[in-house]
Amino acid sequence: MPIRTNRGRAAVYRRLWGWPLRSPRHLAASVLVLLAFVLFLGYILPRVTGGGAQARTTSAETSTSASTSASSSAVPPSQGATGVIPPPPASPSITATRQSVSENKTPAKADPQAVTTATDWAKAFVKHDGVSQQQWLDALKPLTTDEYFATTITKIDAKNIPQTKLIGDAEPTPDSYTSSVTVEVPTDVKKLSITLVKTAAGWRVNEHDEVG
Repeated sequence: MPIRTNRGRAAVYRRLWGWPLRSPRHLAASVLVLLAFVLFLGYILPRVTGGGAQARTTSAETSTSASTSASSSAVPPSQGATGVIPPPPASPSITATRQSVSENKTPAKADPQAVTTATDWAKAFVKHDGVSQQQWLDALKPLTTDEYFATTITKIDAKNIPQTKLIGDAEPTPDSYTSSVTVEVPTDVKKLSITLVKTAAGWRVNEHDEVG
């Protein structure tokens, strides 16, 4: 039967609140129930609230990691990091000389003009007494390829050259092609073996050596 008056409700409330005080057993039972309820709340609430926070934290970490990976992959590697520096382009004259040497290796009779250039170069090479280093270089430069002049001839000290004069005519060797000719010129010490290449400016000395 439902309680319809305030007095009846108050009587029920007094009975409920007074139940734990009726005996030590009732009080102990009430304390155990309250403790169990508190423990239940302490166990359930952190899982309910902490789960959502953990999910948000994981999502934020995933988003940050993805952004970092995307940024790293979008940055192109630096050329300076490898330490690799492209070499400077060769000068047009050096490139032309290399092309003229490699483009045609057909055996042929030595061009007389190549023999004449070799003779003139050999005369200038052995003429180092009574002239300065610069005068000696100036005489050889027009008859030498730019590459060989810069890499080899400029590093020679004219005073250390043992040859002083030519003692015979220049003779081409069998190693003669349409684009290159090797000539031997006898001197007072050893023969000079001179290799010439055909360039746009004519025959130029590209290598020399001493032979017995």
